Amino acid sequence: VIGMLNNLVCEVACSFPDLFYNQAPNDRAEMKEFGAASTMCMRSYGVTGLAAAEHGIPFCSMQAGHLSGGRISYEVSGDMLRQLTSNVAELAERLNEAPQP
Repeated sequence: VIGMLNNLVCEVACSFPDLFYNQAPNDRAEMKEFGAASTMCMRSYGVTGLAAAEHGIPFCSMQAGHLSGGRISYEVSGDMLRQLTSNVAELAERLNEAPQP
């Protein structure tokens, strides 16, 4: 399933490059890595978003550890939270630098 998702992301990136923040590479091997990295990021945000929504906690204020009490128990990784926070900060910085219409 993950491989299929990676391939679909690569197809979309080739057909609609403006949907992605980073430009998709032309090299086939690098494109596979691009697809895998993109879906990993999407899946991480998805799972963290589900946990945040279910427990009413914005992910930016989550703490590493075990989160339970909802339908699913979540193991929240400090490394993952740092990476998600870094991704959001980088996106915000780039958006602030973007030319205004």
